Parts: sequence; C-alpha cells; structure tokens
Amino acid sequence: MQNWYFWFILMMVLLVIIPAARARQHRQVMVSKRNRLKRRKGENAMNELVKGYIGKEVIVWAGSSSGVTGTITKIEENWVELEDKYGTQILNTDYINRIQEYPRNKNGKKKAVIV
Repeated sequence: MQNWYFWFILMMVLLVIIPAARARQHRQVMVSKRNRLKRRKGENAMNELVKGYIGKEVIVWAGSSSGVTGTITKIEENWVELEDKYGTQILNTDYINRIQEYPRNKNGKKKAVIV
C-alpha cells in the first residue's frame, strides 16, 4: 500500500480526465454538424451581419483564439477575407464569435484622464 498515490492518479485519469476530453471532442463534432446543416439550409445569419462591416477596420474573435485586427475586404459563401498588416487572412464565419469595430476616437476629442 506504499504506492497508493500511483493508484489514485491512475483512477483520476481513467474516471475524470479521459471522459472530459472525449466530451469536449464530442461537443466540437456536434457544433460542426449543426453548422453544416445550417449552411445546407441557407441559414447563415453571420454572413449578413459581417457584410455591414465591409471596408471597416474591425477586431474579430474566432474560435478560442485571441482577436485578429484588420479591414474586412470581402465575404463569399462562408468565408471572410481580412487584410491586416501581415497580409491577407481568411476566416470561416462558422467560428466567428464576435466582431467589433476597431475603437478609434472618431470625433477628435481626447478622453479626460483623472489623475
């Protein structure tokens, strides 16, 4: 019984970690199937929303990655073309979580800083 911690770790891996990883993979598969069905039916509302941002500088959050900053140049079918300082990027609208117009001080006024 001196190696009880080994058996404890083994049981944790078998009972908790492996099922959690499989559940996450299953959720990803289900989301992609749902998106594929929506695309077949023509129910892609994200394309219509993104069209309002064409020509504007935006921050796009896709998947679990951090935001990508650039100008949306065009949108075709399920893909968005984004120009940034490194070149052109192509994003799948199924995985876009959030789009925000790049925050600029548009009216020329400076924000007050309280010291």
